[in-house]
Amino acid sequence: MAIADDGRRTQREVLDHYLRVFRTDTGDLVGYLADVSVYGLMLQSQRPLALADGQDTITLRLELDRPIGGAEEMVVEARPVWSRKEGSSVFHHTGLEFVVLPEDDRQRVETLMEDYRLQTI
Repeated sequence: MAIADDGRRTQREVLDHYLRVFRTDTGDLVGYLADVSVYGLMLQSQRPLALADGQDTITLRLELDRPIGGAEEMVVEARPVWSRKEGSSVFHHTGLEFVVLPEDDRQRVETLMEDYRLQTI
């Protein structure tokens, strides 16, 4: 599958909720889920996402604001694909690709995409 100019392979759904995202290794809040697809997500944060030396993936915990499929959170392993800070923005954006997304979590992501899709006028 070809990579689009912005690094994405597929269209993601921009969410109208900013769900909190934490590192599983430290428990630290790293940012907020800004958009998502079944292939990956975009993280919005105040600082660039840092990986440990020699690490090319990170395990993140997405805190759901209501249970989806019986779960109140999702734990995903993802690989950063791109990172940037737009002009004078105070936020950094990082695109992450899911390494593996089990079927239960895939269904949760599809529910997030449907239920939290940003509605345009």
